[in-house]
Amino acid sequence: MVTIIRKYSTFKGLFLLVVFTAIHFFSFAQSPYLDSLKIIVRAAKGNPNVGKSHIKTAITLSDYYSKVSLDSAKFYGFAAYDISKLIGNDTGLAVSLNSIGMAYQICGYFDEALPYMDSARALFESTGNITGLIFVRNNLAVAMMRQGNYAEALKYYQENLISAQSRNELENMILAYNNMGITYFDWKKHDQALENYRLALKVLSDMNEEERIGPVNNNIGEVYFDMRELDSALMYFEKALQINQKYGKKRSILISTTNIGNVYFINGDFEKALKNYQQALDISKTIPDEAHIALNNIKIGQVLNELGKYKEANSFLISGLNISIENDIFNSVLEAYIGLIENAKGQKDANLVYKYGNLYISLKDSLFNENSLAKISELETKYKTAEKENEIKILKADQQVKELEIQLQKNLKYSLVIFLIIIISISFLLYNRLKLKKEKEKSEIERERLRIEQRLLHSQMNPHFIFNSLNSINSFIGVKNTTEAQAYLIKFAKLMRLILENSRKLMVPLADELKALELNMELEQLRFDNLFDFKINIDEAIDQEYLYIPPMLIQPFVENAILHGIKGNNDGGLVSLSISIEEDILQCIVEDNGIGREKSVKKNDQNPDHISLGTQVTLERIEIMRQEINPKSNIQIIDLKDDTGLGIGTKVILRIPYEEE
Repeated sequence: MVTIIRKYSTFKGLFLLVVFTAIHFFSFAQSPYLDSLKIIVRAAKGNPNVGKSHIKTAITLSDYYSKVSLDSAKFYGFAAYDISKLIGNDTGLAVSLNSIGMAYQICGYFDEALPYMDSARALFESTGNITGLIFVRNNLAVAMMRQGNYAEALKYYQENLISAQSRNELENMILAYNNMGITYFDWKKHDQALENYRLALKVLSDMNEEERIGPVNNNIGEVYFDMRELDSALMYFEKALQINQKYGKKRSILISTTNIGNVYFINGDFEKALKNYQQALDISKTIPDEAHIALNNIKIGQVLNELGKYKEANSFLISGLNISIENDIFNSVLEAYIGLIENAKGQKDANLVYKYGNLYISLKDSLFNENSLAKISELETKYKTAEKENEIKILKADQQVKELEIQLQKNLKYSLVIFLIIIISISFLLYNRLKLKKEKEKSEIERERLRIEQRLLHSQMNPHFIFNSLNSINSFIGVKNTTEAQAYLIKFAKLMRLILENSRKLMVPLADELKALELNMELEQLRFDNLFDFKINIDEAIDQEYLYIPPMLIQPFVENAILHGIKGNNDGGLVSLSISIEEDILQCIVEDNGIGREKSVKKNDQNPDHISLGTQVTLERIEIMRQEINPKSNIQIIDLKDDTGLGIGTKVILRIPYEEE
């Protein structure tokens, strides 16, 4: 467990900052000085010639006695209030109310403390005293935390942060971030605690305040330790130790070293744990710090227990126990008893196990009874002090009523605004959700429409191609060329089988598509008496079996190259097909050295704007793919010409989407 004394590290000490003025006077405890201050306050009572110095003196005594006697602290707090009221000093009224509240709070009476501190807050607000307001908000936040009301505590710290940011007060920003980190840590909200500690670190870094970064690193380490992320905890404890050593901050070095020992102890690295606890013990003796001397003696004893060195462990545990008893450090006494019980078990001494077990149980019971008695005492104190509280309530009744009315009006306005914001936000979220749902449904419908249209266009290609092929067979039969008609029919049957197999598929292997194209061109060669040659070039990097493309996209352009390009050229020609991958698209180039599109149109007496059915369907399919699959999908047709402008062929570039297994 991380040592509980961490609560009093440099920044966490700021967390307990409770008064607005005269805090430095706590260092005195000399009776003559106290007596002289008491004389000044007594002389001021009923004296019309009093001033701010008398208020300050009474506040100083109230703050001092808040650690000693609740009744005395309240007496001097009320004296400060009376003097402030007599001379009409609103700041004095606020500070004295804060001091009375703090006297109750330090004694553990949080319910009684809150009205006084809340009244002080209202007075600081009405007078525009930002410094006082920051202090009293801190004090209210402490009270809320002690009662477990973390949300309310955070509200006060956040108000302080907003105030500090608006005034660019870096010190108060650091204080707010650190206090919020502490609140979240005690609330077990580790992520938020880390976030605020890191914001405090950033401000310190911007200020080049390296010396004060060490304790914040230690706080971060404690969060990770509590989360049992021990590697991160160790890293931050070691960072803190390095900075603390650089600036010679003994108490901070002591805390960091003890915490590092705790990490090693939990990890089971007892040798390293022992080394760190011994270093911490040596440092605590030089300060001196009795609480840490006791704690580290007990820690060393626990480590030695784990190492089986029971006699040596017993010596440290007894030493830690005695120091804890002398200084009333009851948590350490209990810890020592636990260590001694384990030690006795290790030495197989049943009598000692029984002895320390009884002592542990007795102390636990007495602490429980003590807490119960404290609650009874609290009720008695409430009853006894009720009359004095009524006096102060009467004195400030008019002001509080007015302030409450103002506050109620503000709260009503805020509630209405918040209610409206919630209604608007919910309406906006519901509207957005409905809109997104409709857009999603619309998008799904559109995608389904495109898929259906793609299938319909695909299905149109098959009868078109079959019609052209049957027309060729008919021409063979017409001239009674039975042998070639049979050869043609065999190849045609193979081609039909491929087409039928792929007719239900949106994507087919490139190898199957190329096989169909090759059969198609062989059929056309037979049909036109080997008028042309063809060649197919495939990039070696392409795996034809595992790369899939939409079927029947290339075929219409191969067909056009033969029927409208090569056929019109009496000398025959060449149709070439090249396939490669360019970025994330498959590029297919169909090129012929025929007569060109312009001459073909004239020769066949066609409309210049005429587009064949196969080409038209393919263009529509490519457009759907561009919208649905890949925006780079397109077709580019290039007329090839010689230097005189005469057509010497056509090049078609298809960019087709593909998939890979």
